[in-house]
Amino acid sequence: MNENSIKTLSITELLGHNFYIPEYQRGYRWTKTNVSQLLEDIWEYRKKGIAKTYYCLQPVVVKKHIWKDIDGNSIEGFELIDGQQRLTTLHRIITYLTLEYLHNNLKSEGYTDNLYSIYYKTRLESKTFLETNEINCTKPDLYYMSEAYQCIKEWFENGDKGIPRQVKDEMLKIILPSISLNDKEEKETPEWSVQVIWYEVKDEQKKSEELFTRLNRGKIPLTSAELIKAKFVNSDSFKGMAEDDKIKRRTQLVQIWDEIENQLNNPKFWAFISNEKPDTYNNKIEYLFDIIAKKKPDERDPLFSFIHFFDEKETFDSLWKKWVEVEEIYRSLVYWYSNKNLYHKIGYLITTGISIGNLIKIKKENTKLKFEKEIDQLIADSIDDNWEELSYDKSSDHDKIIRVLLLINIELIRANNNSHEFFPFEMYKSITKSLEHIHAQNIEGINENKREEWFNWLRSHTNILLNVAIDKEKAEKIIKEVHSIDEKTYRYEEFKALSEKILKLIPSDDSNENDYLHTIQNMALLGLTENISLSNSVFEVKRKKIIEMDRSGAFIPLATKRIFLKYYASDNSRHYSVWTQHERETYLDEIRDCIKLYKKTITVEEHEK
Repeated sequence: MNENSIKTLSITELLGHNFYIPEYQRGYRWTKTNVSQLLEDIWEYRKKGIAKTYYCLQPVVVKKHIWKDIDGNSIEGFELIDGQQRLTTLHRIITYLTLEYLHNNLKSEGYTDNLYSIYYKTRLESKTFLETNEINCTKPDLYYMSEAYQCIKEWFENGDKGIPRQVKDEMLKIILPSISLNDKEEKETPEWSVQVIWYEVKDEQKKSEELFTRLNRGKIPLTSAELIKAKFVNSDSFKGMAEDDKIKRRTQLVQIWDEIENQLNNPKFWAFISNEKPDTYNNKIEYLFDIIAKKKPDERDPLFSFIHFFDEKETFDSLWKKWVEVEEIYRSLVYWYSNKNLYHKIGYLITTGISIGNLIKIKKENTKLKFEKEIDQLIADSIDDNWEELSYDKSSDHDKIIRVLLLINIELIRANNNSHEFFPFEMYKSITKSLEHIHAQNIEGINENKREEWFNWLRSHTNILLNVAIDKEKAEKIIKEVHSIDEKTYRYEEFKALSEKILKLIPSDDSNENDYLHTIQNMALLGLTENISLSNSVFEVKRKKIIEMDRSGAFIPLATKRIFLKYYASDNSRHYSVWTQHERETYLDEIRDCIKLYKKTITVEEHEK
């Protein structure tokens, strides 16, 4: 079984190697910007001062290969499938340091071998040129190699950097660190080093050009998940085991890996455990590695989890413990997903920004009962103590209001023991969340420069006017007036005057709307597209549209649906076209009961302490 090999190697361990660049690859093309950025990154890594770490380059993908040099001699080495730009740039940096700083070759300086060689199938002169400090602009490859050398020379010698001799010495030690072995003949981690992820393709059936195309032209790099999988199933990771046991253990791992990947590709499951878009990960199991590696949201290194997942001196036992940890996290997620109570509580917390890594940590540190109490505490903490005072006219309150409304919509489903329904996080996360005024008897939000908005408003309101109007005769006259409008010449002032006439005919309760208009008892949760189609419409128009959208399969949160289906109306209510004071109070009481379930529980427990 020819498994691909993966490990991290310092540049020192590449000394003496031969690399072959086949004809399907274009030549060296890194610009001065690319080169100087690499130098800056390496030096920034050193300045951080964290010893026994390394600066890791993107994977170098290789395959054993034999070829002939310009003189017809057979050369054994590696076909460089991916990594030409990086290894060539490092070659240029080391060449500068040896020619213009050491003034000697590496062997004479005590290294075991001289610098690695890069052979080019179609550009034979590039190999020799790469080992010099000459400037040659006659061919593209030579031009870019010359530019890279000049950039490196300038970085070390010119500008405001003022790179002293000891810094050059330090850079050489970072790029070419001394490698030593401990008593167990294991490689010791250098104090500072640049390392590459060495990914050796051992499958002779895999065509190098196809892999190159995938990694470069297709812009699909090797992911942390692929590199971690290669590490797990690599034969070197099973040293000391009988062959049958190796096959059994590897097969078991691959089967579970596939099970995890399939489960995480379930849109419902993914939306439960993550706020990331489904296409964020090519291999979604990488999300679990990110959790274990404690990858932060602002971390930009795509290989962060691979670099931080494994230790330098992994044994079979330590590797297997790592895999067991992956499985344990996965099994916890599956259990939470299948448990209606935990599904809704944890789903709410993840949706509102609580780290799943934090939840895993809490689960590990507590009993099952204490874990649930900790979860309830987090929910309580997520809601402002003064939530009833939140106001829509304060933009800083919008997210807080959405959080309260999300909780009530989730709780209505969680608390219903007579239903097997689960809150659809995948649908909720696919919409842009928006707050809808339940009662909005005005045209304030209508753009006076968008005529289409005026006429849409008039059409939707005249459609319900006869059914709800206080004065049917006036309603009929207004409907005729609307039908006779010349839309090409109609002015906003005319629309404004007519809309006021319409609103006067539509019933409202006796309350002063200024007392509640922007409060949470007059707010419902919707998707932005639905909100746009409803904004500035009276309650009855909204009610009709909500019913239409629900029938067409649009996602309407349960509490929002209840509001517009008059769930909160009193039994003897005749005001089907109005959001009444009774309904507002009943709705608010339901929100209070939901929040008290968490806030009150925590308060009692704190008091008992």
